[in-house]
Amino acid sequence: MTKILVVDDDPATLRLCQRILERHGFEVNIAASAREALRLAEESAYDLLITDIRMPIMDGFELASRFRQIHSDAAVILITGFGSVETSIQALRKGVDGLLVKPFESSKELIETVNHVLENRRYQADATRLKVLRPLFDIMENIYSRVELESLKKYLEELSGELLQAAESGVYRFENSASQWKLVYGCDLNLMVEPHQVDWDRIISYSNDERLRIIQTDQLEDVILRNYLLQNELEILLVPVFREKARFILYFLRPTDKGRLHEADLEMAAIFSRQAVIAMENALLYKDLERMIEQAKESHRAILRAEKMSALGRLMGSLAHEMNNPLQAVRNCLHLSLRDDITQEQRQEYLSLAVLEIERLSTLAQNTLSFYRTNHIEQKQIDLLSVVELVNELIKPQLQAHGIELIKDFPDHPVEIRMIQDYIQQVILNVLLNAMEALKNQPSPRRIWIEIDDPYPDRIILSIEDNGKGIDADLEEKVFEPFFSTRQGGTGLGLSVSYDLVVDVHKGDIRFVAPLHGTGARLQITLPR
Repeated sequence: MTKILVVDDDPATLRLCQRILERHGFEVNIAASAREALRLAEESAYDLLITDIRMPIMDGFELASRFRQIHSDAAVILITGFGSVETSIQALRKGVDGLLVKPFESSKELIETVNHVLENRRYQADATRLKVLRPLFDIMENIYSRVELESLKKYLEELSGELLQAAESGVYRFENSASQWKLVYGCDLNLMVEPHQVDWDRIISYSNDERLRIIQTDQLEDVILRNYLLQNELEILLVPVFREKARFILYFLRPTDKGRLHEADLEMAAIFSRQAVIAMENALLYKDLERMIEQAKESHRAILRAEKMSALGRLMGSLAHEMNNPLQAVRNCLHLSLRDDITQEQRQEYLSLAVLEIERLSTLAQNTLSFYRTNHIEQKQIDLLSVVELVNELIKPQLQAHGIELIKDFPDHPVEIRMIQDYIQQVILNVLLNAMEALKNQPSPRRIWIEIDDPYPDRIILSIEDNGKGIDADLEEKVFEPFFSTRQGGTGLGLSVSYDLVVDVHKGDIRFVAPLHGTGARLQITLPR
């Protein structure tokens, strides 16, 4: 309901205005003096002031000016008994919205003037609101584009100064785990009034139905904080914002000499606060997402290291045996070279044999270390043939120990593609170890074919096939799932890790296809160039 304050030192005029306005649905308060009118204005909000120009102590023009300092958005109508041109010009210069000459010819004249002034005031308020809100809409996109929390905080502080002329701003967030309000950014207002602690719950007096409201200095329940602000010529604007799972309080500190905020300014503060909270929540979620992604990457790296160690563990018996042979040969050669009953030529021959065995041992150790070490995780142009040969040298002792023949069908030229070498050699090793495992209980001949097809301009195909029993069709997809294994004691990670490294990292493909050399399993790996 529209609330009107009527001021006149003539009781008859007061009663007449009150009766007419109330009959047309307005809420009306009356005052017989300017002093009483200002007291009422301080106690309650009004949409319209109707005042006589000629009054003792303070005229209508001065009263209107002081009333506007309290209610900047209210309209003003002046009543005069002397409707001169000079009075009308003075009223316009003072920003008065309407002028009435008494005595009124009819109640219709008063009501039409009041409705006309209120409608014009609403138009002006809408125009002011649009003018104030337009820059806010323009900057919303910029707010949401800032996902880094520190950058967002700095930007929000700058905007608070531009939009609301705030000297200081900040945000508190209620931490459910600690059951207390924590400062997100800005100056902690508790430090201003130490040792007193601001009771935010009492100040905002929130309820579940009240999603958003604005609290100004004169509405503060905390007397100590209010007195501090008044003594330091500051005013505060508090905007509680309640989200589904979080509660925030945004504050804006303004010097009192900046003037009172209009209704449109308060509306802008409310919209700005809600959007700022959403942007902060987005930034916090983005920060959590980054942390989760980094944890996932670390977990993935740990799985890769674990699977690499598992693969090496499966090779260790054969590697130890293969290393022992050259060590024994070196030992024997050195022992023989120290005998006194041999010629110098024989001693030189034994030493040369020892050097050859040491070089063989060194090559084996270097191949093992090359696989164990993690290279820089970046794609480089690398010859695929050299990667396959490195893995071949690594598993050669185990192939020999199990009587397995490795048949290679490679192009007669280098096959260079962009790859992460460490990842691709681990894939090849995993697949070859699985093929060797499939042949463990097979009768001779035991064979593994490793073939590279290179007729395509955009990709190469690496195939590994064994002549074991093969794999059931219903298991061809399942074997790529984590922790699924057809081998007792297997980790179930070898093919799962290989799938990730080929498909996710290298954007390639890995799948079982029909065998070419019998009834065994044939795994085809496609890598883009």
